[in-house]
Amino acid sequence: MTAAKTYTAQFTPTTNKYKIEFVNYDGTVLQSSEIEYGTTPTYDGDEPTKDATAEFTYAFSGWDSEIESVTADATYTAQFTPTTNKYKIEFVNDDGAVLQSSEVEYGTTPTYDGTTPTKTATAEFTYTFSGWDSEIESVTADATYTAQFTPTTNKYKIEFVNYDGAVLQ
Repeated sequence: MTAAKTYTAQFTPTTNKYKIEFVNYDGTVLQSSEIEYGTTPTYDGDEPTKDATAEFTYAFSGWDSEIESVTADATYTAQFTPTTNKYKIEFVNDDGAVLQSSEVEYGTTPTYDGTTPTKTATAEFTYTFSGWDSEIESVTADATYTAQFTPTTNKYKIEFVNYDGAVLQ
């Protein structure tokens, strides 16, 4: 037998890696990678987006938590700031002339703040404003309201006169 020997185990350290995901508001994975412990991950993809709705347009505002050095698996979720959409609301006269035009936020009920619409009388009729062509409702899209008028038949005084100017009837 030979002399006793001591053998010491040698180890090569391997830095642990953790799964880091960046996901959109709906859970769609935008970027996924294995990142070494102690490293601060970065998002290298396109800026996250969220489709606009009739009511809101969305702007990316950051992630749901501060991005920190890796110590475990982590998921960062995109956050968005909503902006209420505005729509073009017009009030027009029956001839199409714009009486009032404005941008009004979704869900707001517009009001007409101008003077009462008018329509030029004809030999047969005098016109009185009677309202708009449809009920004014909360804004959900661009809209045009057209002035409506009620006609009243004009009356005329008819006189029959004699040759000397005397009124006969």
